[in-house]
Amino acid sequence: MSLTKFIRDVQKRHEAIPTPGAIVYNATAARVLRKPETKIANDIVEKMGSGTILDLGSGTGYLSIEIAKRTPGLQVYGIDLSRQMVKIARRHARGIENARFEFGNAADLPFEDDSIDFIVSTGSLHHWKTPARVFGECYRVLKIGKEAWIYDGCPDAFKDQADRNRMRREYGFLVYRIGTKVAGLHGFAREEYESEIKDILDQTEFKDSYQMELTDIWMKITLKKHR
Repeated sequence: MSLTKFIRDVQKRHEAIPTPGAIVYNATAARVLRKPETKIANDIVEKMGSGTILDLGSGTGYLSIEIAKRTPGLQVYGIDLSRQMVKIARRHARGIENARFEFGNAADLPFEDDSIDFIVSTGSLHHWKTPARVFGECYRVLKIGKEAWIYDGCPDAFKDQADRNRMRREYGFLVYRIGTKVAGLHGFAREEYESEIKDILDQTEFKDSYQMELTDIWMKITLKKHR
């Protein structure tokens, strides 16, 4: 078994990042991901001026907080299965009234049907033990016509030399180097998205209304609730 496969298996067996891991994540990986997540926040703020946003696997809260700070008309909820992550996110969000973080499972969301205007998730998909259930919950809570943007790592994003050069320019060499490692260990190869993840999505209510695209360091899966 390769090291990469071993790490992925461990991640799926333990959906919630334990307390020591959450502390390390806050000090390292969360900082590496700030620039890529800032770009996502920019895109979401441009799209959404008001409503309710749900951040699945919100971690230490950076993305949710950036969205909330920039758009007071949005109510942002972060859900995470790690109590320590939630604790850290709440500390980061002090004074930001429209960002709220709660302990919860993405496979059993504490929201009513057709109640959410937008869902985002970054770097969480590879942790989900039951992705079909999570996608089902996304469909249930989204309002008709609304979208979910699911981002996870994809090492194929770094295969093109032009993309590698651009990422080094945008993020700096250190973040670029760490980012390539993070994408390889925390996510899936493109062929896995286009086979295993596609097969799962094709069994959900999103089966006719999703698309995948490589963007930045991520594979982005856009889901839309049509009915």
